[in-house]
This record gives sequence, structure tokens and C-alpha cells, in this order.
Amino acid sequence: MRYDDIIIGAGHNGLTAAAYLARAGRTVLLLERSDRVGGAAVSARAFAGVDARLSRYSYLVSLLPRQVLTDLDLDLQLVRRRFSSYTPVPGDPGRGLLVDNGDAAATQAAFRALTGDDDAYAGWTDFYRRMGQVAERIFPTVLEPLRSRADVRALAG
Repeated sequence: MRYDDIIIGAGHNGLTAAAYLARAGRTVLLLERSDRVGGAAVSARAFAGVDARLSRYSYLVSLLPRQVLTDLDLDLQLVRRRFSSYTPVPGDPGRGLLVDNGDAAATQAAFRALTGDDDAYAGWTDFYRRMGQVAERIFPTVLEPLRSRADVRALAG
């Protein structure tokens, strides 16, 4: 059989590209070396003997533009997870930083417990505020042709 397009890698981007090409009437072969598709947009058991599935960056599905859902007629509801991240203290896995999307006071308390004051939390919130402003400018371009570094810097402000 002949294919119009061959995509190497059935991660979330490969799957999306294959779906767009197939909807455009192209014959697509999608190849994946792993035993499952989805790439970074899946969860996995990261530790032998521990019955817990951890994100392989599946939280990045929140970056999926709604336009892709519409274009591909995907009946998919995205749900924001409550906890953003947990970063253990090296050498002391019982301690760490838990970022709680649902409770800013709990996140602030976690920073304070780890650092002894509120300075790191203030810096972290300022960083995320500034990155949010940059993301608001850049995210609308993700389905456009890739821009130059200079164009992105100008857009980011």
C-alpha cells in the first residue's frame, strides 16, 4: 500500500497531525515504537511496585487549543486538575512543595514551610503572573505557522 504521508511518533502532536491529514482525504501511516500512543499526554506508573499513575506531562493537554477539538469533532471535556505539582526535597522525600491550584493559601503555606518565609512564594506568584501575560499574547499563535524568534520576542513584549 502507498501512503500520502508517514508520521513517525504517535504522541499527541503526531496523532493530531494524522487526524488533520486523514480528514483532508490523505492516506496516512502513523508509526509508534512504544506499546501505546499519546506520548507525553499520558500517565504512567513511574515506580515499580507503586500503584500510582503519574503524569508524563499530560497536564499539558490544557494547552490544547479549542480549535483542534472543533476541527476534529472531538467530544472531549478538559478538566483542570487541582494540584499543579509536587516537588520533593532531595534526600528527604517526606518533605516537598505541593502547588494547589484550588487553594492559594495552602500553596503559600507550603512555600513558607519549605523556605521559612513568604519571599519565595511572592517571587513565584510574580513569575507566574508575568508568564501568564506572555502566554496570553503567544498562545493564540500556536496553530499558525511557526514564527521567528524575533517575532515571538516582539509579540511577548
